[in-house]
Amino acid sequence: MAKLLQRVEITLRSFYIFNSSFGEQEGEEHKKVLFYHPNDIELNTKIKDVGLSEAIIRFTGTFTSEDDCQALHTQKTTQLFYQPEPGYWIVLVLNVPKEVRLKEGVEVADYRGAEISDRIYRAILRQCYQMFCFQHGSFSAFGSGEPNPAKRRDLLCQELLHFYGHHLTNLKEPSHCDIIDMMHSTQYLPLDKSLFLRAQNFGTLGETFPAIKESIMLYQEQVLCGGKLNPGDLHSLHSYVVQHVLKVEASSSSIAVSQSLKRSISECQVGGFVRSQQKGDGKEAENLEDHPLKVYVTLEEKQAKPYYLLIYRALHITLCLFLDADQPEPKQELYDELHSYMAPQLTSLARDITSELNKELVGAASQENTTSNSENAPKYLFINEQSLQHHTNLQRHLPQGLPRNVFSIIADLANPSGRGEMDSSPAEELQVKTTNDYWIVKRRCNYRQYYVILCNSKATLLDVTQEARRIFEQELTDDVFFDK
Repeated sequence: MAKLLQRVEITLRSFYIFNSSFGEQEGEEHKKVLFYHPNDIELNTKIKDVGLSEAIIRFTGTFTSEDDCQALHTQKTTQLFYQPEPGYWIVLVLNVPKEVRLKEGVEVADYRGAEISDRIYRAILRQCYQMFCFQHGSFSAFGSGEPNPAKRRDLLCQELLHFYGHHLTNLKEPSHCDIIDMMHSTQYLPLDKSLFLRAQNFGTLGETFPAIKESIMLYQEQVLCGGKLNPGDLHSLHSYVVQHVLKVEASSSSIAVSQSLKRSISECQVGGFVRSQQKGDGKEAENLEDHPLKVYVTLEEKQAKPYYLLIYRALHITLCLFLDADQPEPKQELYDELHSYMAPQLTSLARDITSELNKELVGAASQENTTSNSENAPKYLFINEQSLQHHTNLQRHLPQGLPRNVFSIIADLANPSGRGEMDSSPAEELQVKTTNDYWIVKRRCNYRQYYVILCNSKATLLDVTQEARRIFEQELTDDVFFDK
């Protein structure tokens, strides 16, 4: 039997964005390349990669529509294609995982291309685009105030380099991406009625402060109140807060506070307005420090429009406030009034939620130690397709998590959450057994997807059915999860 010497996981090979209409004349092929990562690659290599992608897209276009070019698998790489806007293509190239074995004294590489799920990594591509749109708007609309097309292209290239140069360095490791990343879902924190109503009351801030159009509340990394944001914008907001506020605060042990907002922060350590500072921004960031962050979301309009985003932190609570960007920037007086009004209530709410969660943790500690922490304990994942809420006990960031093939099977079974897929919601139940003794039970009904994962080599079909039913009845008790 061949001896395993080394295993190499999925890694990012390259990521690039191009538009063929920018370099149609001979000798201007380099203008097609709007962004390429890694940036230190020779220009000729970038042009060749874009040219190969164009050829693949044209070739597949002879058999089907242009938008249906999604993936190309080779022995060593997998290329994922996504056209978010007419003419603009985003390409993600992954190195296929491999296992190096010693066979008869010779090292042999066994490439495991089946472990790469197209659906998961095309969802990562869409998320990369949505994060850019969240902060800068669409590609085609960027720099719309510049009448010269060449200068508009240069402005877009500069912004793509600035944004994705930072975004890709903080992107999740490809080998750790899973079904939750594919569905773009967020996890809500279930609360008792009194705490939930207190949190919901902050949704009426617009009545006291008319400038506020919407408010979203998070506790640590979980959503308390999603407001009127559509699920896609809520996921982008959640990703931004986690990456640029919570992780920055955790790594630096201090909150990046705008100079003009310092007077709003009390010395009693109850929190204040915050703004993340991206590394490498230099003096430019300092010059922009006094301006509120502008984001593009859809509230009451059919199309995304710009809003000012104010982020307020109070202990473990993060409150995101949206103000109409068509109006003048908020004055210092508004920050002071908001701080005086919100600080005592948010601090009290954060402490009460922490206290309640600590009581629940103490009560469930013994049960978790005996069951949930076991590698072979039943796992579950519930997803609301319409609100993109999820509820799970999967330990996603631990090395002893589920095998890659289990996540790939769940991704293949999952129903897309796009609007076009929601015309019908048939009820269905599926049971799948993997080659490594895992059972996956899927139920779908009324735009909800439920998965139970069991690991038992001796279980019969009847045992799996009964255990899945028990978990469904035990865990599906949160009414908030079923609300749209």
